[in-house]
Amino acid sequence: MRTSSRPGGSAAQRAYDFAKWAILNAVYQGGDVITEGGLANEIGISRTPVREALLRLEVEGLVRLYPKKGAVVSSFSVAEVEDVLEARVLVENFTAARSFANRATLLPQLEAAHGEMRQRMRERDTAGFTDADRRFHELIVDAADNHVLSSIYRTLRERQTLFTSAMMRGRADRMAAAVSEHDKIIATLHGDDEAVFCQAVNDHLQWSIALARDSR
Repeated sequence: MRTSSRPGGSAAQRAYDFAKWAILNAVYQGGDVITEGGLANEIGISRTPVREALLRLEVEGLVRLYPKKGAVVSSFSVAEVEDVLEARVLVENFTAARSFANRATLLPQLEAAHGEMRQRMRERDTAGFTDADRRFHELIVDAADNHVLSSIYRTLRERQTLFTSAMMRGRADRMAAAVSEHDKIIATLHGDDEAVFCQAVNDHLQWSIALARDSR
């Protein structure tokens, strides 16, 4: 098992990392129930940190908590995916131009996230790949220095995480295509044309929408 957990860390962090890894890699699937006691036994910790971890996962939209029952792993509808992707287009296209002005700082951060995507793809680690992909896009939005839009964007990506993972799981071809798409975005940051960068970001978003529709 390969998780994205940090070395050491608190019991709550370990519970969070394990449960998120298990959800994104379909060990726990949509509709499955995760109990505090079961997860605590799996990791070898008490229930209190497990409860904290499940609360974090609920905020991210990966589970829904039910009193005395546990956490039910979320599922998604095609309509929900479409709504999130359309909202992403609005935020990412708006922030792209502002982010380009900060490309000297942005570029090495994007290249690091992109390198992580490549590594996770080679390891066939869907959860790690999804996290790195999410970080790649968050870096572009954050470079626009608009904290409100960054907050909105994180909420959107949290809602999309489960779908992205399901779409990429077991599909090396889709992972490779996503990496290739990001290659194009990075290439434009080495130039001086803001419009070309913005177009590359929008082209990638349209590719994501088309891929989501093909994955129905």
